[in-house]
Amino acid sequence: MPFYSSYPTEGRLINTLQRVLDGKNMTSFRFSKVSDLSPTTTRKIYSDKYYIPSPEVLERICLVLDVQPGDILQIASKMEAAEAVCSGV
Repeated sequence: MPFYSSYPTEGRLINTLQRVLDGKNMTSFRFSKVSDLSPTTTRKIYSDKYYIPSPEVLERICLVLDVQPGDILQIASKMEAAEAVCSGV
């Protein structure tokens, strides 16, 4: 089995499950019930936009919500991923 990390190294790949579920008026707990995923798993993905689900979980999410992987995963721009630093000048 290939190595899989749930956090990308660059920190620019984000999940948008919270936005998708909010748009469908669905809580992460209700989603866990209809998707047959653990509430812990769905809550982690829902609350941590930098947590990237495994390919198997991502497939289940897409099938249950009738969306494509690109609807759940997005790449943040460098401006979104970087923290703004003010020089005070």
